[in-house]
Amino acid sequence: MSRSLFLLVAGAAIGGGLLLAHRVSQETGKSLPEAFADVPAEARRVFADLRERADQAVERGREAYREKQSEMETHQQGGSEPQ
Repeated sequence: MSRSLFLLVAGAAIGGGLLLAHRVSQETGKSLPEAFADVPAEARRVFADLRERADQAVERGREAYREKQSEMETHQQGGSEPQ
């Protein structure tokens, strides 16, 4: 079981590295072997972008929660109907 998991993780890492190298190669015009040098920086950029998107999604969720809570409190106090 642990060997299979290790192979899966290793395969995903290698595949991800190849995809990033291909992406760098396409964007910069470098050959695939030359693009491998840029993989760590590209991976950091991709993860930073994912983190930013996740943070934005969490903040939108929090804002929607606060709005809904406010609507519910207004409704409980006999205010207008929630929309």
